[in-house]
This record gives sequence, C-alpha cells and structure tokens, in this order.
Amino acid sequence: MNHPHDTRFLNIMKLLMAFFVMVVHFSPFKTIHPILHHVSIHGFPRIVVPFFFLCSGYLLSSHGVISPDRLRKTLKKLVSLYLFWTLLHLPLIILELTHFPNAEPLWISLPRSFFFEGSFLHLWYLLASIIGLVIVTSLLKVFSITQVLFLSLILYIIGVLGDSYYGFSIGLRGLSDLMTLLFQFIRTTRNGLFFAPIYLSLGMFIKKNPKVFSMWTLSLIFIIILGLNTAEVLWLKGMVWAKDYNLTFTSLPLSLITFLISLQIKVNFDTTRFKEIAATLFYIHIWVYVLVQFVLTGGDTTYFKNYGMDGFLITVVLTTVITLFIHKFKHIPFIRNYFM
Repeated sequence: MNHPHDTRFLNIMKLLMAFFVMVVHFSPFKTIHPILHHVSIHGFPRIVVPFFFLCSGYLLSSHGVISPDRLRKTLKKLVSLYLFWTLLHLPLIILELTHFPNAEPLWISLPRSFFFEGSFLHLWYLLASIIGLVIVTSLLKVFSITQVLFLSLILYIIGVLGDSYYGFSIGLRGLSDLMTLLFQFIRTTRNGLFFAPIYLSLGMFIKKNPKVFSMWTLSLIFIIILGLNTAEVLWLKGMVWAKDYNLTFTSLPLSLITFLISLQIKVNFDTTRFKEIAATLFYIHIWVYVLVQFVLTGGDTTYFKNYGMDGFLITVVLTTVITLFIHKFKHIPFIRNYFM
C-alpha cells in the first residue's frame, strides 16, 4: 500500500525551524516590545525541537518500530556528532564555566551536563535524541506503541511541572517533594528522559497509523491551539511560575498539529538540500554569533549579549553565507558526515 504522506515538505520545515532556533537563542524582538519578545522566544518557535523529534520518530520507524540495524547506525551517528560538536564548542564551554562558575564541584556538574543534560547551549538536542531513542526502543520491547505513548506522556507531564509550571509544583506538598527529589539530581527536565520520548513515540505512532485529514480542519485546529499557546506563555509570565518554557501543555498539541500539516503539504521536487542546510545552520550558528559579538564589542566574548534585531539579522545573514560556503565542499566525506 502506498503511504499517504509525502515527507519532502518536512525538509523545508526543518530549514524554517533552523531559523526559529536562532530566534529563540538571539531574541530579535527584545529591544522592540516586551510582550512580542516573550512570545517570540517562548511561544510558537519553541516547537522547533519537538518538531525535530517528531521527524526522527516518523522517519526512522517502519510499522511502529525502529529496526535494530537502523537504531545502531542512528545512535552511532548521533554520538559521533555530539562528540565532534562538543569538541568544537569546547572554548565556549570553558568561557561559560569561567564567566559563570558553578556552585557545584566540576566533578559533579560536568559529567551530568555531558552525559545527561547536554554539553552546551544547543547540543543538548543531540544528547536528548540519543537518550530518548534508547528509552523508547527499550520500552517497545515490552510494551505496545500505544502504551509507550502513555508512559511517555506521564514523563512529559512531570517535565512540564518541573519546567514551565515549576512555581506551581513547589507550592503543592506532594509535587513539591517530587520536585525537590528530582532536582537533587538534575537541573532541568529539558532532556532525553522527560522531553524526547513523547515526541519520538508520537512520530512512530503516526507512521504506523497514517491518516489523511482535511487541511481546512487542520488549519482551524492550528489557529486555535496557537492562540491557546500564546495565552499560556503570557499567563505563565504573569504567574511567574516558569523555570523555562521548553515544556508547556499547549506546545505538545501545537507541535503535533504543525507536524501533521507539514506531512500533508506536497511538493514535486527534491528537498534534500533544505535539510542539509538546516543542519549546518543549527550546528554553526552559536559560533557565528560569538564572532558577531566579538566584532561589535571590539573583542568581548565573555558571554552572549543581546543586540536585538540588528545582531539577529547580522548573525542570520552571516550564518547563511558561511553555510552556503561550507556546502560548496559537500563532496568531502568529512563535511557531509559532520556538517549536514
């Protein structure tokens, strides 16, 4: 049976999401309007990583499972990327440690960061993908995909309570005890345990149970959920509950509906290059911003500063130019393996 979904548009969406990553990291609207700034970095653009996880679960699986060979090759690739880009960002990691010294001993904080939370600002996504894939595929050896979805949802809810609803959680006796215990071992629920499994398993579930929906219906649902998501992040801001906004209740359905819409948009040309450009943009954008800051400040690289829309646009243009230059050498195996 022919699969009803065309995955080529997903690559175009990945490129769009790569630019949203830069919106979240570089806050272009910070100097323009506080509400616009808050929504732009905590609202819709936060579906970036969930969207990537959904794509991974969907594209890696077949009939609701990931084959052992496919899993082994994927994990090997992710580990290789994580190690390579950690090494490339090592100077920035050292700068961050010296500029913001941690109260904890390094022998505790560094292993936890490297093996569980992510070695640097954006590289946590690679580590979370590794951990999430191991968890989901291990659970699938015992449970059905529907049961794994349910278990993953429980983990996600705990993650939400420890992230955007943290202030609410510590005000309730039972939840407060759970959060206190949890944060003795971790600093964030934005990781491969609480964040990644629900999206990876959702992607696999959609692959196993493909449905075609009315685009009008999907669009209407998208508008409603987008409105609810905007309202939620603004309400959370007013409540002052959030440790961060990586996990919210509305970002889950918003990510899902965006993914379903993307699956149903058909294009009739090869979109592989979009995916490759997106990957390079993602990997190099932090280093480019450091370069921009170095120039704008006359040599200051102590920590990331915000330059509003000007700094954002300079970084986006420069990152794109450097990315396109790197892609002129895509025939070199090293470039293809680590930059795309």
